[in-house]
Amino acid sequence: MAEVHFADDLVLSPMTMPQIRFRFAPEKLVQALAFFADRGIRDLDKMKAAKLLFHADKYHLLKYGRPVIGDQYACMEYGPVPSASLNVMNDVVAHDPHFPPVAKDLFDEYLIVEKGIFKKYAVFRTKREPDLDVFSDSDIEALEYACKTYGSMTSWQLSEDSHEESAWKLANEHREPGSSVIMDYRLFFEGHPEAADMLRLIEGQQEDRDAAEELGTRRVSQSEQQLAGAGR
Repeated sequence: MAEVHFADDLVLSPMTMPQIRFRFAPEKLVQALAFFADRGIRDLDKMKAAKLLFHADKYHLLKYGRPVIGDQYACMEYGPVPSASLNVMNDVVAHDPHFPPVAKDLFDEYLIVEKGIFKKYAVFRTKREPDLDVFSDSDIEALEYACKTYGSMTSWQLSEDSHEESAWKLANEHREPGSSVIMDYRLFFEGHPEAADMLRLIEGQQEDRDAAEELGTRRVSQSEQQLAGAGR
């Protein structure tokens, strides 16, 4: 893995370091899609939604230290994709009653999947105004940024544009044709040395979470061993 240079004193090899992780919020995904549709974003298919989410998440991560929806991004052929969100959108579009998507009730309440005769790809339409209470003010700022900056572009324009993203380029170096690789959130900071302090803060927070998880795992293991010994 080539080293990634964020600043003169900050050099990382993301593929060999513990990943920076956040908790995926499916309710935020639904409301973000409703937000985009309610703002009049045209031809909101899965690809366009994925790219708008990427730009909103990157904006919020660099400025406020976390993404909006907390998904894990994958480097794929057509650009960066929020992986859990794509799975949910795929399930919604497929409309398979045997495999209902996560947050199906929310989708049904706020969104319509439109499959027109003259449209190659299904698009999301809004049924009602989004519930903005699930977002912070800074979340809404990031979503507005994505809409205003990228909302007028087509899905394919957004895909081509995303190939110029340093995060995607670096991850794509390790992607086999037809496959995908994880895009660690550290890569989002490439080309943004002004956000180096924010990255350090995020890494420290992740180290704290990892340490807490490890401690919890050890305590559970010790408790199980004690119970097993008591049963002998």
